[in-house]
Amino acid sequence: MAVTMAEIRLSLALALVLCAAPSSANSLTNELEQSAPEQIHLSFGSTTTEIVVMWAQSTVAKSNASSGVRYGVNTTDVRQTVMAKSWQFTEGNPDGVQWIYRARLQNLTRGEAYVYQVFSGTNTSAQYSFSVPRALDQAYPMQVVMFGDMGKNGGSATLPHLYKEATSGDNVALIHVGDFAYDLHDDGGKRGDDFMNRLQAASANIPYMTCPGNHEIPYNFSHYRNRFTMPTESDDPASDQLWWSLDIGPVHFVSYDSEVYFARPDLIEPHLEFLNKDLALAASPEQRQKVPWIVAFGHRPMYCSNIDHDDCATPSSKVRAGLETVFNKYGVDFIVEGHEHSYERLYPVFNETVTQYNYVNPKAPVHFISGQAGCNEDGGICVNPTAGAKGKWSA
Repeated sequence: MAVTMAEIRLSLALALVLCAAPSSANSLTNELEQSAPEQIHLSFGSTTTEIVVMWAQSTVAKSNASSGVRYGVNTTDVRQTVMAKSWQFTEGNPDGVQWIYRARLQNLTRGEAYVYQVFSGTNTSAQYSFSVPRALDQAYPMQVVMFGDMGKNGGSATLPHLYKEATSGDNVALIHVGDFAYDLHDDGGKRGDDFMNRLQAASANIPYMTCPGNHEIPYNFSHYRNRFTMPTESDDPASDQLWWSLDIGPVHFVSYDSEVYFARPDLIEPHLEFLNKDLALAASPEQRQKVPWIVAFGHRPMYCSNIDHDDCATPSSKVRAGLETVFNKYGVDFIVEGHEHSYERLYPVFNETVTQYNYVNPKAPVHFISGQAGCNEDGGICVNPTAGAKGKWSA
């Protein structure tokens, strides 16, 4: 690896816990009327100059021609319009908000700040804003906020921090490394609706990028597939591809799916094919000159010092056996994971061997576990302690 870790700042939000804003769901007396947009959130599309706006409604719009996004570069010039596509989400969601909308804002200007507003019939949302990352040739310190394992209730103390980071202008994305709401499908889907509404003040103002965790497995990941749009080859909610990659500034981000090893063994081979093809290109000398950093993230860790019986705490980790070699082969710089409800930073490690006890031009990936965004639900405690002896690779 030709660069040192000091050349970039990746801000890992190691998460505390979130106080809820009330749900904005409307109670309508006339079912023929359209409900107000809720659960508004952003993500990057196929490039960082494309922003995907998603939201939900409890009643279907009379036509797609009446739902969309108006946007512009200031609050008095929100005149450009993109219409939305919609679909009904029912699998594992009998009692939740079922109509999902998606609009794509394309060919945005790098470095520009935009204001937008979601509309559906006569109902409109508040105005929100986002900024498009600058071009690669404009040197600047780039930050993202990375966290995992955040519940609807247990995440309450984290929310104010996410709100602040999302609107500070210091970060280009929020990256949630799996396990949402505990669980999105609970209460017939209403828990997922509440979680997304609580997050809206953050996720409506900055791209909210994700990967699935083990708590998204029920109903064949239906809540994850329907509630989020990531830059995959197919944006069909029925698609099984739950992994993706994207260049954001000087970093090539790779979102991998650790859950194929536990819930979808039929997807192990296509998942590995994607990783090998994607990382071979990202690691080529020509591409490293343009985008020098590679950061991978997924839900379950390959190593951990937690005193439990999770995969990473065993000598025969399925995730480590399946993925460590490919990440090491292509010189991945950082790997960020969750699942363990604790924080741990590792020294560069490969095949259970520490390559060095510093971070100067590391010869193997550096792992971070950041799964403490607030898993505690309904008064329960789900801390995964590291009270025993730590691994030799733990910093």
